[in-house]
Amino acid sequence: MHDIVMLRFECGDRPLARHRLAFPQTAYEGRFTFKKAWCPMLRRHVQMARLSTAEGADVLPPLYDAKLVYFEGVEARVAGLELDTLNSKFTAQTWVVKIAAFGQR
Repeated sequence: MHDIVMLRFECGDRPLARHRLAFPQTAYEGRFTFKKAWCPMLRRHVQMARLSTAEGADVLPPLYDAKLVYFEGVEARVAGLELDTLNSKFTAQTWVVKIAAFGQR
């Protein structure tokens, strides 16, 4: 597993407006995983993307029903649904994943 740097396109619970993409976004670092897992809200197994610390704590809420939209070189885009546990609603999110130190291990 490689450490990655990831950007999340969001503004509160709404997708980020295109004109705001020209400005730097918050970057998150951690270990990226993409695998099938149980989603209690959807009551089925779905693809899930996760960004976690080395200890296993989530850096960001996981993306359920995740789909790999783009992958080239060391950059990927993953789209999915982020669950807000306070009101049990899903929000669409897109993560830009950049694999750090690719090929150096």
